[in-house]
Amino acid sequence: MPFYELKDIQEIPLVNGITIKAVYGDNASVSFLEFPAYSTIPPHAHPNEQIGIVTDGALHYTINGESKLCPAGAAFVIPPNAVHSARVVSDRPAKLIDVFAPPRNIMEPLSYTEG
Repeated sequence: MPFYELKDIQEIPLVNGITIKAVYGDNASVSFLEFPAYSTIPPHAHPNEQIGIVTDGALHYTINGESKLCPAGAAFVIPPNAVHSARVVSDRPAKLIDVFAPPRNIMEPLSYTEG
């Protein structure tokens, strides 16, 4: 199916109150994430390249040990297998759009690392 309404896509709990929904193509997927205030995604890695765009709020991202504040309008690229984490830096929720290539199945649990 080539057309989707985001309101009709099932929202899946990810971790720490963060939710995710996704649209899949043959060669890429796009995920829509919502983060509660001060929530975190622990360090993890996956074989997919990831390109993210912060659409609301602000997140502090760490990618392979390099950290940066990413406010709404910021974008970032995470190479395959790079350890990365994120945390919302205020009492305001945040929203993020992630593109994954190849597609990442959001039903497969992430493997969180120690750091």
